[in-house]
Amino acid sequence: MKPPSSLVRFAAWSVLFAPLWAQDPAWAGKVDALVAERLAVPDAVGFSVGIAQHGKVLLAKGYGLAEAEFRVPAKATTRFRIGSITKQFTAALILRALAAEKLALGDGIERYVPDFPLQGRTVTLRQLLTHSSGLPNYTDVGEAWERTTPLELSDHELLAYVAGKPFDFEPGTDWRYSNTGYYLLGMVLEKVHGKPYAQIVQDELALPLLLSNTRYDSNRDLIENRAQGYTVRDGKLGNDDLLGMSQPGAAGGLLSTGEDLVRWSVALAAGKVVPPELYKLMTTPLVLTNGRDTGYGFGVMRGEVLGKPAILHGGGIHGFNSQLLHVLDADLHVAVISNCERASSDKLAKAIVRVVLDLPEFVAKDLPVPVATRALYKGDYAFADIGLTLRIDEKGEKLRGVGQAEGQQPFDLLWQGEQEFRASFDAEVRLVFSADGKELVLHQGGGLFVGKRK
Repeated sequence: MKPPSSLVRFAAWSVLFAPLWAQDPAWAGKVDALVAERLAVPDAVGFSVGIAQHGKVLLAKGYGLAEAEFRVPAKATTRFRIGSITKQFTAALILRALAAEKLALGDGIERYVPDFPLQGRTVTLRQLLTHSSGLPNYTDVGEAWERTTPLELSDHELLAYVAGKPFDFEPGTDWRYSNTGYYLLGMVLEKVHGKPYAQIVQDELALPLLLSNTRYDSNRDLIENRAQGYTVRDGKLGNDDLLGMSQPGAAGGLLSTGEDLVRWSVALAAGKVVPPELYKLMTTPLVLTNGRDTGYGFGVMRGEVLGKPAILHGGGIHGFNSQLLHVLDADLHVAVISNCERASSDKLAKAIVRVVLDLPEFVAKDLPVPVATRALYKGDYAFADIGLTLRIDEKGEKLRGVGQAEGQQPFDLLWQGEQEFRASFDAEVRLVFSADGKELVLHQGGGLFVGKRK
């Protein structure tokens, strides 16, 4: 079918970006110092960093090591796994297909994946995009899936972990992050385009946008300039666990660089990937029928970075974590990718925003918490969206948070007055209780998550 004239065409793409400045911006040395400080911590290996503002890439660098075993330095062109930042590429491809009249957001998934059992329910593409389908997340099924993560699985083998399982909720009635939905969207795209997801990304996005270091990862292909991923076990750095790269699919399987990610973010915001009206739709959070703003659009979140409105999404995958954000009022795009699971890209990205925009450091208060307040807020809060239960108990004149998951350390809640607390491990993490103590809203990584007291 011939695409309508409103479909975005990629033409004279190179004019969108100015070359890197011949002279580094004034804050470049401060960014280098921030990354050097982070690399001095034992659990850091390497970072890929990109910074763009007002349509110009201002910094694109690799720091530290791409491969620790052979002391291979990370370069600007070193490819890192980006995990769930992949989702915004997938969402954009769905919207491009919508603009080309190849699908509709109200289409049921059975039209494209007829063999997936829906148990008499209708699940739409829009619900997959917004994580409101109720389909269980295959990466949350536990040991059964974890035993097979090194394997290359077919679509049928991977979806068997959730096929026929109870829905988390009725489609469209609630929100819960689900990689299953985006994996299925990749299958939808393959049906629409008649070729593999990896090739669709190349043909529709990477090649036209000149994202020369963005591609789907593979354990079989020889991929130049690919970083190794690392984790920390018993206090020692080690290689990440094996992952069959068929398994992340359109939910998390791409490789990229900091530079490519900020180029992508600039292009997306400028209406060069999907038409402006569809970008607006993509970045408008889903509001549930009960009035709850989920903060999630199509493959991106709308939240805050250092108190400033932003569009963002992070990623976590074996050996790597990532953060891509767009601070709206400054038109600042920052991408950070880490090749060690324990070295936070999110914290470094926020620190870079602070330096580039010359923002003051936030200093959290640490007030003694009244007895009545401590009694009101104590309890177990279940965050169903992210599979977390957080116990709030007393520690002297303070409250303490204890995450009920392996590896999570207790932390103090720093009282700011009224119903707001900050986390002792990161003062940018806000915890806001409802007046009756029945809900706890966690503001972290640009996202907003609601915990219900049990």
